[in-house]
Amino acid sequence: MKTLYFDCSSGAAGDMLSAALFELIDDKEEFLKELNNAGIPGVTTTAETAVKMGITGTHFRVVINGEEEKPAEVVHDHEHHHEHHHYHHHTTLEDITDIIDSLDIPDKVRADAINVYKIIAEAEGRVHGAEPGAVHFHEVGMLDAVADVVAVCWLIYKLNPELIMASSVHTGSGTVECAHGIMPVPAPATALILRDVPIYSSDIQGELCTPTGAALIKYFITKFGAIPTITMEEIGYGMGTKDFGIPNFIRAIIGETNEEIKEEPIKIRHPVSHTEEEKKIILNRLSRVTGHIDSIKRMVDANRDTDEILTQLAAVESSINSVSRVIIKSHFKHAINKAVETNDPHDLDSVHGLIDKFLKK
Repeated sequence: MKTLYFDCSSGAAGDMLSAALFELIDDKEEFLKELNNAGIPGVTTTAETAVKMGITGTHFRVVINGEEEKPAEVVHDHEHHHEHHHYHHHTTLEDITDIIDSLDIPDKVRADAINVYKIIAEAEGRVHGAEPGAVHFHEVGMLDAVADVVAVCWLIYKLNPELIMASSVHTGSGTVECAHGIMPVPAPATALILRDVPIYSSDIQGELCTPTGAALIKYFITKFGAIPTITMEEIGYGMGTKDFGIPNFIRAIIGETNEEIKEEPIKIRHPVSHTEEEKKIILNRLSRVTGHIDSIKRMVDANRDTDEILTQLAAVESSINSVSRVIIKSHFKHAINKAVETNDPHDLDSVHGLIDKFLKK
């Protein structure tokens, strides 16, 4: 099985992931030409040789209108106060989607890049109490990140692995300065993105895993763990810009695994904001369940007939199933409305999963 593996012992960032993948492909000059001709506004990407603690790898340098963006990634909600030395424009998820839609890239790469940005926008929206579409991205950082995201999606498309794995993700520790002040590492949006992803910290002070890096890892990785038994074909090192007490790079390995590895998909969450009427119905039915259980307790304590106890237990099961049906119906309604609003059929994926899970009971 053709397997791609990321060693994230120094965290994950978009430029590091793209540079590591870049080292795995054969025609590097042709890829840079394709990427720079894709049409990302004002963006030029170059690959530079970099050395970290004696290890040689590649650093992806992204220049926007002649200026290289700072390493920090900054995302804002719709209300904020800040200072920037350059560019005070902001861009929404819709604007980013429009940019990606306009690029001269394969359709699969386009779809993957948009989905990665949806992960970021949904996390930022939840942190700031806003809809994903209301999240605003700082323009220079946005274009820098667009180049990184598109490059990663495109390189994975070219490598075409059957399985993508990664180690646990090193997040770093301490604090990081964001647009809204000093935040703990991992930053709030990054932490949300990394739910269900194995992470760890250390005494390394700083943000090792950025929101963009976290979203790329969350979207593409299907299994986490140690390096599997693999015949390595190529090894790539994507270098970061900062210096820590450890080599600041991501190592990417591609090769053939000696045996089939069962994929373990990341658990999908299905948050829904119930209306007050829906909550009332659900809570009333749960109260019935509680009442049945209290009755069963009293019957057991009084040594009542087994048939009577089993009848009450059947009533509990029926009440619980009734609650499940109400919740699924509510979720289905919200998912349909969201799919119509966003014109994205993938918003119905959660419905399919919940129905399958409910029917198996």
